[in-house]
Amino acid sequence: MIDLQWFLLRAFLLALVFVLAAQPAVTPPVSWTCPMHPDVIEDTKGICPICKMDLVPVRLDTVWSCPVHSVVSESRPGKCPICRRDLVQVTVSLSWTCPDRPEIDQLNPGKCPGGAAMIPKRTPRAHGNHHPQHGGMFFMAPDTWHHLEGTYSSGGRFRLHLYDDYSRPLPIDKLKQAKGRAVINATQAFALVPAANGQYLEADIGDLPLPASMAATIAFAPNSPEYRFDFTFTDLSQDPARDASGAAAAGVEWTLTPIEIPDSAGQVLALLSARNRHIGDLIQRGGFAEIYVAALQAKDLALALDAHARELPAPRRAMVSGSVKRLVRSAWMLDTYGDLGNRAPIVDAYATFSAAVAELESAFRTRLR
Repeated sequence: MIDLQWFLLRAFLLALVFVLAAQPAVTPPVSWTCPMHPDVIEDTKGICPICKMDLVPVRLDTVWSCPVHSVVSESRPGKCPICRRDLVQVTVSLSWTCPDRPEIDQLNPGKCPGGAAMIPKRTPRAHGNHHPQHGGMFFMAPDTWHHLEGTYSSGGRFRLHLYDDYSRPLPIDKLKQAKGRAVINATQAFALVPAANGQYLEADIGDLPLPASMAATIAFAPNSPEYRFDFTFTDLSQDPARDASGAAAAGVEWTLTPIEIPDSAGQVLALLSARNRHIGDLIQRGGFAEIYVAALQAKDLALALDAHARELPAPRRAMVSGSVKRLVRSAWMLDTYGDLGNRAPIVDAYATFSAAVAELESAFRTRLR
C-alpha cells in the first residue's frame, strides 16, 4: 500500500511539472508564442496571427517521455518503466525555479533567495506530443485543441482515438459526444460509434487492399464544426502494447534533426530539390505525418540559398528573395497541414512550395552551368 501511495504521489507531481536535476547542456534560445495558440511559434516579438494577442517569451526544450504515460520524463532515450514502450521526444517549456520556492518561475537561470543555484523546470506544453499511441496515424484537429489517431486493423476495423491538447485520451463522456463517419471512396460511409470499452470510436469498414485509403469526418461536440481527416495505411496498424515477453512492438518515428548546410549553392540546391521530390512522394502515398521533417529542413536550405543570392545579378537577387519567402511560408503551412491530415490544403501548400523550389532552381541555373 505504501508503495502504491508513493507511486501515485510521484505520478501526480510529475504530471504537474517535469523537473530534471541536470542543467541543460545548451540553453535553448528564446522563442515567442501565443498564450492561447501554443502552435504559433515565432522568432521575434509580435502578435498572434490568429487571435491578435501579444506573443510571450518561452524557451522550448525536449525530453524523452512515454507516448502513453506522460508522467515519465527522462533526459535520454529508453523504455517506459510502466509499459516498456520506447520513449519518444516531446516538447516542453524550460524555465528555472527554486526547490523550496516553487512559485518562482523565470526564463533565465539565476540564484535562489538563499543563494543556491536555481534548478531547471520542464513543463509539458500543449501540442508537445504528436506521437501515435496505438501504432496509427496521428493528427491535430483544425480547432488546434483536439488530436486524434486512426488505426486500421485486421478484420476491416477502423478505430479513431480522440485526445485533448496534451494528447491525453478524452474521457468517455466527451468521447460519446463526438459524431463521425468513416468514408471509403467518397461513396460509402460508416458511422463511428463508441467501443464497448469507451476508449475509442470504431466502424467495421471491411477488408480493403493495401495501401488502404479512407477518410474520417468528425464533430467533437454537438453544434461544433465537422472536420475531415485523410488516412492512408500502407500496412495494418500494430498497437505497440507489450507482448508476452514484455517487449514493446517497434514503432516508426520521424525525428527532425538539424541539417548540415553545404558551402556551395549548387550542393544546397541539390539537397533542396531532393526534399521537394521527397515531399511529393509522401503526399502521393499519404505519408502526411512525415512531411514536416523534409519541409522544415527545406526551409533551412532555402534560407541558406538566400545568403548566396549576393553572388547573382541584381534582378535574380530580387527573384531569390521573393521565392525564399514563399518557400518558408509554405514549409510552415506543410508542417501545419500535415498535422491536420487533410489532403486538399496539403496539396495546395505543396503547389506553392514546389513552385518556389522551381524558381530558385531557375535563378541559380545560369550561375551553376
